[in-house]
Amino acid sequence: MSAPSLARGEVALTLVNSYTGVVIRSPHMGILVDPVDIDVDKISKIDAILITHEHIHHLDESIVADIQSNSGCVVIADSASSGRLSAVIPSNKLKEAHVKDEFQLEEASVVAEKSSHPAVEPLTYVTTSEDGVSIFHSSDSAPFKEMEDIGRRYQIDICLCSIGLDSGLSPKSGAMIARLMRPKVAVPYHGEKTREFASALSKIAPHVKSRILRKGETLKYP
Repeated sequence: MSAPSLARGEVALTLVNSYTGVVIRSPHMGILVDPVDIDVDKISKIDAILITHEHIHHLDESIVADIQSNSGCVVIADSASSGRLSAVIPSNKLKEAHVKDEFQLEEASVVAEKSSHPAVEPLTYVTTSEDGVSIFHSSDSAPFKEMEDIGRRYQIDICLCSIGLDSGLSPKSGAMIARLMRPKVAVPYHGEKTREFASALSKIAPHVKSRILRKGETLKYP
């Protein structure tokens, strides 16, 4: 997966699996979230891997270890995933994340936020590019009230909304995440009913644009 050419102020998102795996790129930064069920040889120029929680569709220790070894990147992970990764990732490259922790990646930043999901200590992440473009990765989270504050605080540009595959998640709950976050663009993932998401979003948050991506497709923003 070659890195797209990006100008100042641009970012690109590529869905890399059918779950919450995504590559986020800016002109000077590459971030990979929840890499499972992917071809490691197709992943290049990664500066950081983010893990949201320890469930099987989000954490594959061998894949994380291979990408980290190939790229030398830092790995930022929730407490349960960090514990599992400690045996395969060098200690100076593994960062355990908790809610409100902030990590600097050159001029870009990553902040861990709350996730409403039945795991040990699940996280969502806000990434902000060196040019101030902000992306909210909702992991497997259901909507929760504090999302409204997160959206206001970071002025989210792109929100990735989980729409299924886990109990209690649906196109409507994904649309509710976008309604709370008030991003400029909402992208559904982790579920197949993307058109239902777009329909629900148009009804409850018509001010938010939806963008449907298939696995392997890239969204360039703005």
